[in-house]
Amino acid sequence: MKLPERVTICEVGPRDGFQIEPEFIPTEQKIEVVNLLSEAGLPRIEVTSFVHPKVVPQLRDAEEVMAKVRRRPGTRYSALVPNDKGAVRAVDAGVDEVHTVVSASESHNLANVNMTIAESIDKLRAVMQVAERARVAVACGISTSFGCPFEGEVPLGQLERVVGRLVDMGARAIGLADTTGMANPRQVARTLEHLMPRFPGIEWTLHTHDTRAMAIPNILAAMECGVTHFDGSIGGLGGCPFAPGASGNVCTEDLVHCLHAMRVETGIDLDRLIATSRRVQEIVGRTLPGQIVKAGKWDRRYPLPDTVAGRLPNAV
Repeated sequence: MKLPERVTICEVGPRDGFQIEPEFIPTEQKIEVVNLLSEAGLPRIEVTSFVHPKVVPQLRDAEEVMAKVRRRPGTRYSALVPNDKGAVRAVDAGVDEVHTVVSASESHNLANVNMTIAESIDKLRAVMQVAERARVAVACGISTSFGCPFEGEVPLGQLERVVGRLVDMGARAIGLADTTGMANPRQVARTLEHLMPRFPGIEWTLHTHDTRAMAIPNILAAMECGVTHFDGSIGGLGGCPFAPGASGNVCTEDLVHCLHAMRVETGIDLDRLIATSRRVQEIVGRTLPGQIVKAGKWDRRYPLPDTVAGRLPNAV
């Protein structure tokens, strides 16, 4: 496998995960989780979303969370914004980066934000202008890049047109999102092999959901194409309202464990990350999908039963 020596993980659980929890996560606990993630060495954390409280009430404390998290040198703290008003709030709150999103399929975009793709891109133009004036970086995500829960397959040409519109507006960081876990590794590779040469100089990110247990295989396919930026969610928090029964994003600690087992560097302290995942489970009050918390790391060893230990042959 042709893998990079190092990759960058963006933790999205505090935003993508907490926003759909049925119970409001207290502000102090949100801050605690972000601080624990920082201490574990996460280089990028999507802390919250600056949306109208009526739309996403679970993140109505966005300003307070951003104001009270401990900023670790070397970590970039970002937030998702839906429009220029959200961008102004995010900039005023001191985010290091603004994240935006538009869908690759018209039906999903209408269901998600009640706008056509063209209307969403017009809104994003205003967001980018706000960020540019404040000298804050912007990363543009594209939902349903690999499939739509309403339309099925999203033609590659359609995805390319959305990417082109974003690049023409000045986007230099683009995330391809497998929003409902419909992608497969061959499709991921084919998509990246098509897009990357057409849009040189773009920082590509893969945002995967593990709905069908394909997230890490898809990430490995992207790594072989040269992608080195990936989103993850602590404990596998998250999901999609348009995919009943869907699990959340790829579990951050499972992904980091996989990368470290292959000797791919992340700069993340896996033991601290696992401890953070356990704390998040306590906060949400249920077992999360992550596997490493349950099974332990690959180098975990168990004592031999006495009946076996005495029968081991001497080393030759």
